[in-house]
Amino acid sequence: MWDLDRSVLRGRMACRGLYVFSHESPLGNAPSHQLFEKIDIKMASEIVARSYRDYKMTIDENLPEGVELNKVIHSF
Repeated sequence: MWDLDRSVLRGRMACRGLYVFSHESPLGNAPSHQLFEKIDIKMASEIVARSYRDYKMTIDENLPEGVELNKVIHSF
């Protein structure tokens, strides 16, 4: 999606992960805010972040019943 947009801010962006929540029910088995809280990204230390390695990502695999987490792209 970034190939067509060469703005200064997006010149060095790269997709590091794509996570998809799948539900058994067409109406969903859990509210989105509960699922978004399952993936947490924080700074690894108090330094100024200069690269992707300066962040720590944790995933809570304890999902509500009827919900599955699919890791489509996972680059750690």
